[in-house]
Amino acid sequence: MLLLIPFCSWAGPADSVLIDEVLLIGHKKTRPRVIFREMTFGRGQLIARDELPLEVSRSYNNLMNTGLFASIEMSYDTAGAEAGRTVVIVNMRETWYLYPVPEFELADRNFNVWWNEQDRSLDRVNIGGKLTHYNFTGQRDRLRLGFTTGYTRSMEASYGFPYVNKAGSIGINFGFGYQRRREQNYLTRNNRQEFYSDPDNWVYRRSSAQISVSYRRRIYLSHNVSFGWQQSTISDTISNYLNPEFYGNGRGRQRYFRISYDLSNDRRDVRNYPWNGTLLRVGMSKDGLGIYGERDGLEVHADYQKFIPFWKHYSFNYAIAGKYSLIRTRQPFLENRAIGFGSNGIIGYQFYVVDGLDMMIWKVGLRRELFKTKLDLGKLVFIDAFRYVPIRLAASIQFNQGFANAPFVDDSNRLNNSLLTGFGAGLDFILYYDMVGGVQYNRNHLGEDGVYLNFNMSF
Repeated sequence: MLLLIPFCSWAGPADSVLIDEVLLIGHKKTRPRVIFREMTFGRGQLIARDELPLEVSRSYNNLMNTGLFASIEMSYDTAGAEAGRTVVIVNMRETWYLYPVPEFELADRNFNVWWNEQDRSLDRVNIGGKLTHYNFTGQRDRLRLGFTTGYTRSMEASYGFPYVNKAGSIGINFGFGYQRRREQNYLTRNNRQEFYSDPDNWVYRRSSAQISVSYRRRIYLSHNVSFGWQQSTISDTISNYLNPEFYGNGRGRQRYFRISYDLSNDRRDVRNYPWNGTLLRVGMSKDGLGIYGERDGLEVHADYQKFIPFWKHYSFNYAIAGKYSLIRTRQPFLENRAIGFGSNGIIGYQFYVVDGLDMMIWKVGLRRELFKTKLDLGKLVFIDAFRYVPIRLAASIQFNQGFANAPFVDDSNRLNNSLLTGFGAGLDFILYYDMVGGVQYNRNHLGEDGVYLNFNMSF
């Protein structure tokens, strides 16, 4: 598909370039307004001549970060740019949007926990099917339907539409989920998760629903407000004997409404493996709005990351993240998590979890790109989106420290209320722009070390 934006006859100052036309080539599903919404410039815009390569680079990264394209080539008439006006060509190859695939998912926090602590048990995997359409109507809207069985029985459905209004600044997302399982983590002891299982009964059930609205007037800055509901139940054995503080006061059920606000300013070049740019996220969430009286939590959290390229193949990075609980009473077990969950991990502590009301983590790292190439698989792959494989290999070192404040913790958890320090060095493999895997040597302040695998697949 070729889209031509009409010629504009107005010229600007001598040190500026007028964008006469923007040509979109190769988009079959994605609507033009989605592409233009992610670009930093458009038809009829004046750009300082020395800023044009930077704006083209930023627009390239913005488009690739949507996940809609397998590759993009952006070019412009350099001779025309020198004369004060030019045409920009965006030649793209769309990725594969529909993934009706079987699902094989580990129930544990990461691959290394499953491989080493759970002895690679197939009882701790979720098997099922998931249908995800990443560009349902061509407007970057995502439809997801899923069902799994195995360690966790679950059903989920969600739909997100990021461009509700004409300007593309308002988005909406809604979804619901249901899950149940025969085994549940009920306690943290020695900073390890303890599990209770019952092969004949479901020990944990949860239902949830959520709707959220986002506002993104500019490309990089977005606001998100979410409202949700959740209900969960636990087996009597856990609530009465193993951990009466799982929900608090020996209760076996918990219901609450939740409201949250998050602000994100994301200026990273490649979100799954940044080399340049910054990320700032801040937010607040309130669990329990006084309707059921079974949950009362209020938390603020923040995350800042900075990536600084230097010389030709190096990038230095540092980051800080934290959370603080404004309500200082004891929180339910599952809502008292700090280090070791989600993105709040520390190098060298893959096998540990650290609970707490508050948390602070800081990191520094250095990356060195070893090589970059593109592999052409030709006729070996029949889907065009996967035929050309961009490959990068980088060496990296990291130094992490963190602290979790846990006033209600069991004395056996020695990592709580202590400074944690970890170091790692390894090789990172980046495929298709944003699929990251690697092998890494880690060491922590306890003197423990080892070689571990890590994966971060965006789909």
